Amino acid sequence: MMTSSRLQAFVEYLLDNLFDIVTIIVAGFLVVRHQIHPFSPSDVSELATWILAVLGLIAVSGLWDRNRRLRRIENLSEESRNLVLRYISGNIRASDFFLKEHRPFTDDYFTRASDIVLSGITLERTLRSFMHILSQRLASGASIRVVLLEPEEALLQELAKKHWATADYWRSQIQISQELLRVIASVQGAKGEIKVGYLPYIPSFGFTVVDPQSPHGTCRVNVYHHKTGDTNPTFELKKKDDPEWYDFFITQFEILWNSCRIETPLPYGVSARP
Repeated sequence: MMTSSRLQAFVEYLLDNLFDIVTIIVAGFLVVRHQIHPFSPSDVSELATWILAVLGLIAVSGLWDRNRRLRRIENLSEESRNLVLRYISGNIRASDFFLKEHRPFTDDYFTRASDIVLSGITLERTLRSFMHILSQRLASGASIRVVLLEPEEALLQELAKKHWATADYWRSQIQISQELLRVIASVQGAKGEIKVGYLPYIPSFGFTVVDPQSPHGTCRVNVYHHKTGDTNPTFELKKKDDPEWYDFFITQFEILWNSCRIETPLPYGVSARP
């Protein structure tokens, strides 16, 4: 996904600057040619032709750039108009509500968080991707709560019926997440605390929440689907923008948390008490 996004940006850059690039190449060719084989008085007509070609490219470049900018402005204006019309009529499309695939999490999402909530079935990918920043936040005093599915055989078998992988796969993913949580908990000089809750039933959706009780709280919700490995539909709520639905989903997480068996991940080098 990231590679595709970069390729698309590169192609857009080439299209936006196509004639500028050609102009630079032609002008560079003339400079290099003159250094290797200087133009003589007999080459005046050829040189004039090249100069006219460069001037023509500059003119075409201006037209090309203006046309692409105007087309982009028209498209944005049309999208804005359609969005306003749909908002006024009350008919909002799902594509306007759910997040696009090109808006993944970054470390910045957690950089200043003092309270982090992660909830899902296994969370292996999330914990692996953000292990470093989560360790940093734990060291800085943040509170981290993580909800995983209880790795009981009956639950894993039920999960295998609902989703696309086997019970053994889900068990191994949870075990990897447990190891990642131990790595995070092993950060030196941790001032915060990390807790993991094991949920005794399969959740309907997952959460990623930053500072849930603060005015600037942000909550991302992943809607789980059935029998496919497709990307989960995801939407984002901010407390200041959608306080009613934001509070609803924060309450849903607290219901999940209160249903869990709570443990503290043991740092490496620390053995469980008998």
